[in-house]
Amino acid sequence: MLLVIKNGNVLLSNGELKIVDVLIRDGKISSTGTGLEAETEIDASGCTVLPGLIDIHTHGIGRVSTYEGLLEEYASLEASRGTTTFYPTLFGPPEGSVRNLERHIEETDGLHKTPQIAGFRLESPYLAQTGAGVQKDLVDINSKVTQMLLNAGEGHIKIWDVSPELPGAPELIRELTVNGIICSIAHTHSTADQACTAVDSGARLVTHLFDTFEIPEMTDPGVYPAGLTDYILVEDRLTCEIIGDGTHVHPLLVEKTFRCKTPERIAFITDSNFGAGLTPGNYILPGSWGNCAINGSNNGVRMIDRGMGLAGSALTPIDCFRNVIELFHKDIAIASMVCSRTPAKLMGLNKGEIASGRDGDIIVLDQKFNVNYTIVDGKILYKNDHYEEVRT
Repeated sequence: MLLVIKNGNVLLSNGELKIVDVLIRDGKISSTGTGLEAETEIDASGCTVLPGLIDIHTHGIGRVSTYEGLLEEYASLEASRGTTTFYPTLFGPPEGSVRNLERHIEETDGLHKTPQIAGFRLESPYLAQTGAGVQKDLVDINSKVTQMLLNAGEGHIKIWDVSPELPGAPELIRELTVNGIICSIAHTHSTADQACTAVDSGARLVTHLFDTFEIPEMTDPGVYPAGLTDYILVEDRLTCEIIGDGTHVHPLLVEKTFRCKTPERIAFITDSNFGAGLTPGNYILPGSWGNCAINGSNNGVRMIDRGMGLAGSALTPIDCFRNVIELFHKDIAIASMVCSRTPAKLMGLNKGEIASGRDGDIIVLDQKFNVNYTIVDGKILYKNDHYEEVRT
């Protein structure tokens, strides 16, 4: 199949924006240039053409979550928000995660029905603290539990969160890393030395930096203490997640992270939950989490029964992308890098940039960064009904 996106302002792999055509052949980007033709054409005049958005940390969107609802509906909603790849994230007791893994894998025929889903992420059960979760969901590192979860995942678990200070954490990280699973430092009280041991063992990601991280105490009066986040910011082997709403992480800390890590080691995530993308109002979260309030994409999912505390974000990926530009004052190339290229590189995906041979995962945005088209493997998964028809 041939598809050409014509006359768009295309972000090329060198960071340049240029008005050219993009030709996709058999699911791969074939070439960029002028005067390219195909049996199916999209006129992207006046639009920006970018690599598709990649979200490596998401629990839900709209009225669907990893705990309730179908992944096919989840994927459809993600497509409408510019997401071409995502990793549904599970947080719960081991037995619950097993049930959900088995349910989702059966529903999607081993993910064949959902090409946007590159695998699953386990945010629990091996954590030292829960954040917005419940303590009963957590267990000690145990080889039987690990194998039970791996068996249920059937090779589709791609990211696994671990607190470095837990007994057995370095050994688990080495085991998972050997099996191609990205281990992420998460929900931790660990020292910098314990985190360094985790990195030496293979950990390469940090789960939502600054969220569920403690501020170190002063060891002497008036002496500024160096802590875990300081180590993370200067550890070049680690990529850091940032929840990009300006609420979970103060814009000054976001800027600090950009300066320390550079965009090549920052992955913006949504950490979205049930309610992300919905209009303002009160909703019921799945499971036992209770009532929540949504008041715009940047104010988070707020737990009404827990003092309006945060329980994940209300972001969708396109909100995250916009915020990099409008809230954190970076350019389109940097926004694309932290929302596409960096997570693609971390996960070893053939995605994240518009270049010959890369997967044909592309989004077309209007001048206000609304999604007009989402294309995965050269197939149109979403089209804005208010945008002009494709020509075939």
